[in-house]
Amino acid sequence: MKKRSLLLSLLATLAIGVAGTASAQTVLRIGYFPGPYADQFKRGVQPYLESQGIKVQATEFSNIIQLNSALMDGSLDANVFQNRAYMDSFNAQHKGTLEEVLQVPSAPLGLYSAKHKDLKALPSGAKVAVPNDPTSLGRSLAFMQSQGLLTLDPAVPAGRATEKNVSANPKNLQLVLLDAPQMPRAMPEVDLAAILGNHVIAAGMLLSSALALEDPAPQYRIILVARNDVAKGELIKKLVTGYKSNEYRRFVENDPKAKGFSRPEYWR
Repeated sequence: MKKRSLLLSLLATLAIGVAGTASAQTVLRIGYFPGPYADQFKRGVQPYLESQGIKVQATEFSNIIQLNSALMDGSLDANVFQNRAYMDSFNAQHKGTLEEVLQVPSAPLGLYSAKHKDLKALPSGAKVAVPNDPTSLGRSLAFMQSQGLLTLDPAVPAGRATEKNVSANPKNLQLVLLDAPQMPRAMPEVDLAAILGNHVIAAGMLLSSALALEDPAPQYRIILVARNDVAKGELIKKLVTGYKSNEYRRFVENDPKAKGFSRPEYWR
């Protein structure tokens, strides 16, 4: 009788141990803004992670501030939506400890119009929509300067300019500051719009429809981000392996929506 009780006890202990192992399955919590980076992760990276026994919880946020706040408070392990310039700005303003982990394929900013087929056709006094967040605004103005549309005060650091730092505006362009995600919908109301690539794709537009498309500087390429206390952990290393896999690269290079994306340095 004692032997039977001992056997039952051992079996119960073993069952608890197996259940405990199952419940302790590694979970990756990753966040995105709706658009191409979420789609590319789900179809190009997530299958690899799941093959490694990692359960994925991917969450899409409609507010970009929440994406980094969730990372800081531990609700997320990583996110992919921002560039280095934005991350640095967030860290400075919110005492953040976010860290760049990996550069990923990036949809460039472009100048789009529903009314004109060439930048030279912009009339005097044309309305130009630009993003209202400081990082994207500075980036947009710098690109517009590179296209000869305006001139910025050279005393202002690169990428830091605002509408107040325009020193020459030969066509008297009227800058209209809007929330970045709203830009595609505003196109019928303006002559030109400087739109971030992910919002272009999320709106069902093609990057190739831009009148001008930038080659993003390193600080404007999209990056995988984590808090500095977990950035070098095994879970993030697995995530990086997924992004660097041949399967992910093949998916991106064969995805029509990714035509026009800039490639990360390790793909070149």
